[in-house]
Amino acid sequence: MVLTGCATYHPRPLSAPANATQFSHRSLDNADLRAFMQAQLGHAMSPWPPKAWTLDQLTVAALHYHPKLALARAQWASARAKAITAGAYPNPTLNLNPVQYATNAAAGLSPWTVGLAVDMPILTAGKRSHRVAEALDQAEAARLNVVQTAWQIRANVRQPWIKLYAARRRVQLLDTQVQDAAALLAALEQRFKAGQTSQYQVVQARLQRSNAQLSRADARAAENQARASLAGALGVPLDALRGLHYDFNALRKLPAFQKIPRARFKTYALTRRPDIRAALMRYTASEQAVRLEIARQYPNLNIGPGYTWDQGAHKWSIGLSLDLPVFNQNQGPIAEARAQRQQRAARFRVLQARITTDFNRALAAYQASAHKLQLAQHLLKSSQSRLGSARASYRAGETNRLDLLRIQLETQTDRLALLKARVQAEKALGALADTVEYPLARGTPTARAIQNVAPPQNSSHARSSKASAS
Repeated sequence: MVLTGCATYHPRPLSAPANATQFSHRSLDNADLRAFMQAQLGHAMSPWPPKAWTLDQLTVAALHYHPKLALARAQWASARAKAITAGAYPNPTLNLNPVQYATNAAAGLSPWTVGLAVDMPILTAGKRSHRVAEALDQAEAARLNVVQTAWQIRANVRQPWIKLYAARRRVQLLDTQVQDAAALLAALEQRFKAGQTSQYQVVQARLQRSNAQLSRADARAAENQARASLAGALGVPLDALRGLHYDFNALRKLPAFQKIPRARFKTYALTRRPDIRAALMRYTASEQAVRLEIARQYPNLNIGPGYTWDQGAHKWSIGLSLDLPVFNQNQGPIAEARAQRQQRAARFRVLQARITTDFNRALAAYQASAHKLQLAQHLLKSSQSRLGSARASYRAGETNRLDLLRIQLETQTDRLALLKARVQAEKALGALADTVEYPLARGTPTARAIQNVAPPQNSSHARSSKASAS
């Protein structure tokens, strides 16, 4: 019966070439990914693959593929295994006494003496319960680290997604700007040949066209870089993004600064963020470690019942042994555990202080970027009004084509400025969401999917995050 409970070894070789091949075959249109996304988002993925990928859909795809999440889950599994180890009872020891043969045994008595004894360790002072409690707290901290990793993956997906939008939109705007700059240059060159303008104006127009062309080349390079970064954030090869279309409609409207519940989000960040809760669980584990080391100053008991068959006589015995706390009473480990508890309390306070600073900085950055966005919108509205008037005047023959082209270039410059302001505001909103680790303006599908990557485990020892770091 003892042998039937033994585990057997099953080899799981790891091959670098096989792993590289498996990675190269990852795609965003396979059935496994579809099933995962349907389970996480709570609705059918039809059509499949999506005609245009949203940020939420890309985030869930990253949760399916990204290796960092697999690593965090493996660390969580290791912590749960340690909890199993902590809950194990010590096995008893069977001792066989030396077999004796008496050469001078009395007549009618067996000359043999055979005996055995069992040594049964008994843990005292609640050592096992403290050990189990510490391990379960560490396992809960590891689970929360999985959730924290998922939020980091979302942030890493969002950043190249925004950059990709900015680069694509910038290319579109610069295409128009290059066309207008080329038209202006051609018109000025004709006027220069006719002696109606100076060479300086021609040179300035040529520089303007060249700068627009170089900016467009930079934007195209930025688009390629953003696409490569997005593939890395998703955990898929770059080829998996070939021909992919994206839905950037979520970027069209940002929440007003006044409508952001700042106090509620700050409280959430300081009390409910996964890393905050994980730090509290580590502190709770250090409390259990102190209790365990204090309990270890009390010796365990070893009870040893035995039986001896002594030349036909049945002899029963029982022994008791324990360590005597004479030279030390576990003072060193107790001091170490208390120092570790103090260190984890200090780390928790440092984390809360950093989150407070990051939140205030991100909030100020979003407020400034939102104001700048409003200003850019106002400037573009004014330039569009001037452009409309210039077009009407041009059609009426009241102005020339050069003036119209200059106003078109001015308007296009304001469109580029508005794009830059919008991207800055979106990045600032993302930084604010990162400090809270909850979507501020995107709904809840991603939040639900992130929580599902590591659901809480049912345990009689499960603790809330109400530990005091005092």
